[in-house]
Amino acid sequence: MATEVFMPALGIAQDTGKLLEWLVQEGEKVTKGQPIMVIETDKTTVEIEAPASGVLANVRAQPGEDVPVGQVIAHILAEGEALPAPTPPQAQTQPSIPSAEPPTKLISPVAARLAAEKGIDIQKVPSSRDRVTKEDVLAYLAAQPQTQKASPPRVLASPKARRLAQEAGIAFGALHGSGPDGAILAADVLQAIQNRVPPTPVAPQPPVAAQPFAASRMWKTMAKRMAESWQTVPHFFLESEVNASALLAWREQLRARGHNEVTITDLLLKLTALALRQHPRLNASWIGEDIVLHQEINLGLAVMVEEGLLVPVIHKADQLGVLEIAARRQKLIAGAQANRLSLEEMSGGTFTLSNLGMFGVSAFSAIINPPEAGILAIGTIEEKVIAQQGQMMVQPRLRLTLSLDHRVVDGARGAQFLQTLKGLIEEPLRSLD
Repeated sequence: MATEVFMPALGIAQDTGKLLEWLVQEGEKVTKGQPIMVIETDKTTVEIEAPASGVLANVRAQPGEDVPVGQVIAHILAEGEALPAPTPPQAQTQPSIPSAEPPTKLISPVAARLAAEKGIDIQKVPSSRDRVTKEDVLAYLAAQPQTQKASPPRVLASPKARRLAQEAGIAFGALHGSGPDGAILAADVLQAIQNRVPPTPVAPQPPVAAQPFAASRMWKTMAKRMAESWQTVPHFFLESEVNASALLAWREQLRARGHNEVTITDLLLKLTALALRQHPRLNASWIGEDIVLHQEINLGLAVMVEEGLLVPVIHKADQLGVLEIAARRQKLIAGAQANRLSLEEMSGGTFTLSNLGMFGVSAFSAIINPPEAGILAIGTIEEKVIAQQGQMMVQPRLRLTLSLDHRVVDGARGAQFLQTLKGLIEEPLRSLD
């Protein structure tokens, strides 16, 4: 039986996904797990893998289309299985009126796209079957005189580079790509925009109203989700300041053993996961009218990218060592910056950390990432003069701000979690024995 290929969802707030590219053409064989298409979702650009082995058929969506989540956009047929016949047009209930225009041909999406790329009129392509297919277009091209100019090959370019070039009206033929195999990157398009000859001066025009900044799809989605979270989730905030001396010493011990890749963020991810294990109420969601406790501790990490904010997920963080967490964090950040995160890496989060300490921010309050019940905001480590047993001393201090959904967690439970986390930070090695 044919396997359906759906437009997938990365999160519960996603309504549509944009098909950017088919990596496999209709009629070609695919293997289960092989990337077959690239989609742009509310959060990122993702390569989608084939759910089964067979032949890609019945393609229903073309690059550039926004498709509702869950809609079937293709099928994968088993060996020897026939392609599904196209749905015949509905019979006319009124008497037909003779027309001098020829009837419209049935055309497969792949044939239409190929004809457009080659610059030929699809209506001129003959077909011996019930619709024009890719093979018909290729046969038509092969029969053309050799003097006809061949269509240029498809230009390798990132999705962002294509969007920027289209907005700026720049042709790819005038660009030199700096990416792998000469692929055109966003930086190449931006450089071309800067190098353009300025327009000929014209007479001064009266001032016009300022034009709004063209926000990206990702930024618009982030703005919508954060606005909905702030308006619908009853936030409250708890703050705690902790002694970071042991945390810094732990990092230095790891670096002395050659693990320079480990950061303060990695250590806090590990300790937060351990604290959540002791306080499962914070590792929960408000679904409908119920509190749902999650069985896994999957930590999201807020990552800034050029077009917005992504929250990739470290799954089962409480079961990972610090070195494993550091390796996964590095992989997720690299994937986020390259706009190439998988479905698994972007889904399933149960609690989020957001660290702005590297920017010198002392403390801040973060907005909850639904449907999670909490997010921990981490500030920078600052040396402060404090009084201890009547003596003045200098100590590295770290401020933590916890944002919680009051439908899931009350103040006392939130305070107990912070108290546990504070103890783990001030004595981290004892917690890992």
